[in-house]
Amino acid sequence: MLSLHEIVAIMTRPGSVIFPENRPSMDALIDQNGKFVASPHAMGTVWRPPSGSPKSGPRVLITQAGHAIFYGTHGHRILCVDPGGTPLHECAWADTGPDPKLVYARLYLDWGQWVGLKPEGLVNIGTLDLSRKPGWQRLTTKDLQMMAAQALQVTPEEIAFFYGDQSMTTAAQGRVTIRHRKDALYILDDGGSAKPRFMACMGAMHWGHIDFLPVVELFQSLLPGTGSATFELIRGLYDDQTVGGPPRPLRYRGIPTYPSPQAFQLFSTYFVPEAPGGADPFPLFMEPRRSGEVIWKPRPDLPRRYLDFAQGVCVTVMGGAVQKVTKLNDSVPIPYTRPRKGGWAPGGRMLGTTPTALQLQDGERLEEIPLRPQWGVTRTDPLPARPPASVPTWRALFPEGIPALDTKCAYGAVPLYPDDETMVDEVATLPLVVEQTLEYLDRVAATTKGPAAFKTALLHGWDAVLAECLDLAQDRNYTVLYTRPEFAQRQAQRVWDQAAAAGTLANLRRIVFLDAARHHEAAYGKSYGLIYGWIPFEQYRRRTDCERQLGAVSKALAPEGAVIMVGPAWLSEACRRVSLRVRVADPVAQTPGVRMHQAILPKARVNPDATLFLLEKI
Repeated sequence: MLSLHEIVAIMTRPGSVIFPENRPSMDALIDQNGKFVASPHAMGTVWRPPSGSPKSGPRVLITQAGHAIFYGTHGHRILCVDPGGTPLHECAWADTGPDPKLVYARLYLDWGQWVGLKPEGLVNIGTLDLSRKPGWQRLTTKDLQMMAAQALQVTPEEIAFFYGDQSMTTAAQGRVTIRHRKDALYILDDGGSAKPRFMACMGAMHWGHIDFLPVVELFQSLLPGTGSATFELIRGLYDDQTVGGPPRPLRYRGIPTYPSPQAFQLFSTYFVPEAPGGADPFPLFMEPRRSGEVIWKPRPDLPRRYLDFAQGVCVTVMGGAVQKVTKLNDSVPIPYTRPRKGGWAPGGRMLGTTPTALQLQDGERLEEIPLRPQWGVTRTDPLPARPPASVPTWRALFPEGIPALDTKCAYGAVPLYPDDETMVDEVATLPLVVEQTLEYLDRVAATTKGPAAFKTALLHGWDAVLAECLDLAQDRNYTVLYTRPEFAQRQAQRVWDQAAAAGTLANLRRIVFLDAARHHEAAYGKSYGLIYGWIPFEQYRRRTDCERQLGAVSKALAPEGAVIMVGPAWLSEACRRVSLRVRVADPVAQTPGVRMHQAILPKARVNPDATLFLLEKI
């Protein structure tokens, strides 16, 4: 347990508290530290000034797990640190009395990156003209909510929950302004808020009174560990608000809802799901219209994080059992986790626990790290016998060795989307077109006259969506030319996960990942039945370069093969000159993926000239 001396050291340590709103509270605690008295608490022990209260005002709670939570003069949580004094999250509040407002927060991820949370940081504004509707002058907010409920096919109560009086306003001319507020998540490259980069968003939470569970939109953009760190904060504030009283049941709410197995698993880590009548809650949760019927109650055995910089790990323990270990300064962005029922773990990185050590196994590599008493590990679960050498790892996809990456580059391999009118970049455009791409492929497979032509495939420049494009169920050999090594590595790991879950790891021998800069000429010297091509945006005005790439694709395409390519719209004019026929050409801006994305970020813009082509040999 942290001593008073260590508590004071945390309060005065540079970087522990960076929000200016929190400085007065920390100064008040420092001024009183020599006079602190201890009081028992349901979650541990509270240190407070002699005249203070163990339930309100400035104080420090040392939990039974050894973590310290600092509360400000307003009584709300401002800092949480692990037993070693490493900050896990910091919160800044507007001191508004009984209705506290979270101004912003920052969350520390297992691998050392800070992310920011800005309540209502994203506000989408839309308008509706009701001037031709008879009696529009008499429409109230409740009437507007009823209309919105009918349009979105949800209950009026659900609309009212997210759209209050300030969200819907009517002007004198009958024009209704609708403001949809969302909480925004940002990457904080400097650990603070100097230059935040938008990452994702979620339903606007009532942080002063946690009353529902949100799902993050743009979840593919989340840096690894963001979901867990966010729910660590949500559960922490929930406990602050319900301590000493009955648990407050929660439901998942959203307009629309985005239920997924990943969301269910994350919720279940911090809360216990219950379905009406004792039924299985998972199928009910997965029905978008009925997800909210599942009730979530607090788990008694919370996951707790411990940073150990001396051994270079972040250890997550729940109920006395180690759940996850993340190695610091690791170029492989996958934590070690306990084997699943099939005997595998994501990325092949398996975790075991003996009475004295952690076992970290990555393929044939086994490392042991001594247990620390402060982690509170009471349950052992040693690893089974090591797998035979014949079982391939994801590294086998890179015959020349995996790319050389640093930690932040490896972990940062996610597509990021701007929250303004800035054009979406190339790597983030790929996930927006992959759904239409797969529809193209289904269309080709259904009509092709030569199925044997698809025995070989070349993918060039599709690094961010390879796991969606590589179909291990097909009898097909894949050559991947990658230009973004950090994305190629992450996708190779996802491909391995899919193969391990399906029991088809042997099929990985059909796939090879090669650096495009070194292997372009040799790869295009072979023949393929299916080619995925991507012309960089910067080349769109350089017609000679584009036509040269198109010619190389045509030369490498088998007689009855097909090409799926993204390039400038004018490319259709050049196809016939290289013996290619345009079967379909869809502007990227009009694809379903872009329309779905704009439902979340209405200001989103993609390259207006980018076109998705389905081509075939003449």
